[in-house]
Amino acid sequence: MTRREAHGTLLSAAAALLAAPVALHSTAVAQATRSGGKPVRTLMREPLAAMPNPEVSAIILTLAPGSNGHPHEHTGPVFAYILKGSIENQVDPGAPKTYHAGDYFYEPPMHVHRMMRNRSATETAEVLVFQVGEKGKPFTITAK
Repeated sequence: MTRREAHGTLLSAAAALLAAPVALHSTAVAQATRSGGKPVRTLMREPLAAMPNPEVSAIILTLAPGSNGHPHEHTGPVFAYILKGSIENQVDPGAPKTYHAGDYFYEPPMHVHRMMRNRSATETAEVLVFQVGEKGKPFTITAK
């Protein structure tokens, strides 16, 4: 599977999850129950802020070796899952934290995101990001 195919598959899966969560959940529970497995593993759960005309965006953020982002804020909540590599991340008022592949974090709306740094000097890092914002408006703004 190519990266483009994987990206398309992830976006399709995200759209299906958002469009039909009850049906998907019921199907997953039924299948897992029949096979004797755990039906659902919740990674995190956070309330969504009330906003007119909400929209969800799913992106894969690729961080070049040693890269460090600029301070910014997100207009809505951000849910992130580390796909590859290790990153150091800091969102006010918290201290910097290191995340590795398989880790995840939540970023509340309008908190200054001070840093997201790829800890490797030789390998890229990838982060799957689900962000919520108002349709037609930017998800990210420069921090004041």
